[in-house]
Amino acid sequence: MRYSDTGRCMQKLVGRVLLFVFLGFAASGLRGADEHDQILIHPDRIDQCMKSKLASSVEINATTNPYYLRGDFDGDGKADYAVSVRGRTTKRNGLLICAGNGRTFALGADQPLKPPFSDMPNDNFIAPNWMVYSTAETRALAVFKGINVPAVPARLLGETIAMIWEDGIALIYWDGRAFRWTAQKQ
Repeated sequence: MRYSDTGRCMQKLVGRVLLFVFLGFAASGLRGADEHDQILIHPDRIDQCMKSKLASSVEINATTNPYYLRGDFDGDGKADYAVSVRGRTTKRNGLLICAGNGRTFALGADQPLKPPFSDMPNDNFIAPNWMVYSTAETRALAVFKGINVPAVPARLLGETIAMIWEDGIALIYWDGRAFRWTAQKQ
């Protein structure tokens, strides 16, 4: 390779590095802004869900990363979304489930259920780590003998949402009529 070819390669490389640095600073500037000024990019189904009457008392909690999960939570073969939300008045955390069939479910936040949805104080239950477990991954939890592993539902209709804390896991699952919470084995 001649020097001029090497020089052009270096110019391209430096240009790309500078572009990535610029984009990194631009993205960090967005994250540093007031969270209400953030531009959130997500599927249209979440926008539709956030316009529902049930969602009127909550706002997306963009401090949760990721702030939404995609899965087939009700087992109907359609994409569902679990969105981290916060109550507008109480500021308690919760979930908005935007089902692929158009239904919306509010869990926690400003939608307290009687009895409460979870065993977390004030239904304030978004974990620092959360993810979608397939039915196989959920069933695999049954082999663990630890006390901080959730009881696995006998009948799983879809994927589950795992809320993962330092000291244990809780699962959110669909039982055919409603979303349920299961925490550590008794």
